[in-house]
Amino acid sequence: MMASPELEAFTAACTGCGVCQEQCAFLDSCGTPDRLLTAQTGAAFLCTGCGLCRRVCPQGLDPAAALREAKRALIAGGQVPARVAQALRGARRYARSGQRFPFRYYPFRSTAFWPGCGLAGASPAMVRTVRTTLERSLAEPIGIVLDCCFEPLFQLGDIDAVEAACRGIRERLARCGITRIVTGCINCRKVLAHRLAGIRVEFVLDLLYEEIVPEMLPDAAFLHHPCPAGEFPATREGIAGRIGLRPGGKERGSLIACCGNGGGLPLLSQELADRFMRRIADRAGGRAIITYCSGCMGCFGKAGVRVLHLLWALSGAPAVQPPPSPSRQWGNRLLLALGLHMQRKKIVVGLVAALLIGGGFFLGQRGFFSTEALLKLLGAYPLAAPLIFMLIYAVAPALFLPSIPLSLAAGFFWGPVWGVLFAITGATAGACVSFFLARYLLHDAVRKRFAAGQWHWLEENVAKHGWKAVAFVRLIPVFPFNVLNYLLGLTPISFGQYLWSSVVFMLPGCIAFVAFGSSLGELILLGSIQGLLAGAAIAAGALVLVAVLKPRFRKIAPLPQASEPASTREKGEER
Repeated sequence: MMASPELEAFTAACTGCGVCQEQCAFLDSCGTPDRLLTAQTGAAFLCTGCGLCRRVCPQGLDPAAALREAKRALIAGGQVPARVAQALRGARRYARSGQRFPFRYYPFRSTAFWPGCGLAGASPAMVRTVRTTLERSLAEPIGIVLDCCFEPLFQLGDIDAVEAACRGIRERLARCGITRIVTGCINCRKVLAHRLAGIRVEFVLDLLYEEIVPEMLPDAAFLHHPCPAGEFPATREGIAGRIGLRPGGKERGSLIACCGNGGGLPLLSQELADRFMRRIADRAGGRAIITYCSGCMGCFGKAGVRVLHLLWALSGAPAVQPPPSPSRQWGNRLLLALGLHMQRKKIVVGLVAALLIGGGFFLGQRGFFSTEALLKLLGAYPLAAPLIFMLIYAVAPALFLPSIPLSLAAGFFWGPVWGVLFAITGATAGACVSFFLARYLLHDAVRKRFAAGQWHWLEENVAKHGWKAVAFVRLIPVFPFNVLNYLLGLTPISFGQYLWSSVVFMLPGCIAFVAFGSSLGELILLGSIQGLLAGAAIAAGALVLVAVLKPRFRKIAPLPQASEPASTREKGEER
């Protein structure tokens, strides 16, 4: 491991006085920070990063941050002990699972409650109660965000993974228009507050002090401040002041300390983790422990210590339950996520769309979408032909089948009036199917499938110009129709705006192609030159209308450099 300038500066400034060593079970076992950093061993991974050393250091140094930087360097250099490597793999699997469907969920709200993996796993009912309480307190609709901040990897020193995860979180928040999040987990607040530029990050209890009912707490209790609270003195003071738990009280006391669960310590040294936990339990002296960290709550609960999460003292909170098992936590998170997904009716439409696409793909593989088969099908069922045609049109764009022949066929079969009606209905349904698939089911797959420049350009212009950007790309063939429907699903535009602007600005092109198809029908079936001329005139008029409307959208520029799908090497990636 190569020492960074920060680590060299720390070891030069640290006097090895031993003050932090006297307070910390980890340092008491492994030595002072300067010696640990000089030795450059894997023992640094036993540090939970609680920050107690920073609070007691007479030099004002931050040993926990220095040890975290040492972990980062060891990971980058591939000098990770086998047990630590195993813990890292487990933490990465856990965190990445929380960022995938169905566990991930983002609402379209300006303010959202971020319960964190721990609270969501402990009690979905509590998550819903807190959201309702926040809505009453803030007097605005509050959404619920389900995602993982990668905090388990933060204390293990995999900072690069945390930074990458937070960039993705920032993009998803911006896409949904979320500018303020209220975390139910103080660890999430610690990680996100410094990494989400432009997003206001707060802790739920800072907003709900007045909603806590002290009478719901045990008469004799001990307040445990989880270690991240060391960074937020206002939070500690506000909580202690509200519930009357102050250091030095005869009946009640409090302590800022690590429960031993941080940094994956139980996986690396259960004995050391137990020393951290027993220190707090001994200070509690048999009293019930009150905390506001779900991880700490689970740690104390496993040890048989009576523990209560402070959120259970909210008015209207559900009955207190014992900390659930890991499998039950995953089950709780899944039920909460599925409930949120299914509340959004559009996700149901997305699932239906996926089934339609699957059926369409199955039929397409068997040649049902060929010109010959289509003509035969429509001819065999003349009364049902319009419905069959619109269903085919609804599925075709999502399968990247050409749409222009369908519009021409509508004019050929039903003329310029009914043909336009059937074609625009089918085209709109097809545009909605692709939109829902991209937004609610295949978002990440669509981003991988198409070049970043395409959807970045479209996302920025839709965010800036709204429906006008949709009008621009509908009128001017910047993207193929089938590609555009998917890409617009990645943008922050509301479905209502997408729907009406798509109908209005697809209509001129639809009229032009249907009219041309109708004129061909007049010529081929009836030999009518007048019908051909009339159809050509209608098509020309529609194209003139497009030319007239173009100048109204000049502000939407510059155009992207690429308009074709990404290279075929990406096709094999997971969808």
